[in-house]
Amino acid sequence: MNYYERIQNSIDYIEENLKSELSLETIASKAYMSIANYYRLFYAFTGHSVKDYIRRRRLNCACLDLLAKNVK
Repeated sequence: MNYYERIQNSIDYIEENLKSELSLETIASKAYMSIANYYRLFYAFTGHSVKDYIRRRRLNCACLDLLAKNVK
């Protein structure tokens, strides 16, 4: 498995567990990398830090939930 696939698999894990507590250690282990290497490669592939990516995704989901509640 190449680095791209590892990062993509970890993003899939993040997406599946957005409502749970996520630790960088767990996410990096899903990609079979050290935390430092994972952090560096995640930024290289996405242009965002891992924590920033998670924060943005959670905020996006919260906004969608609020919009859905306003429509009802």
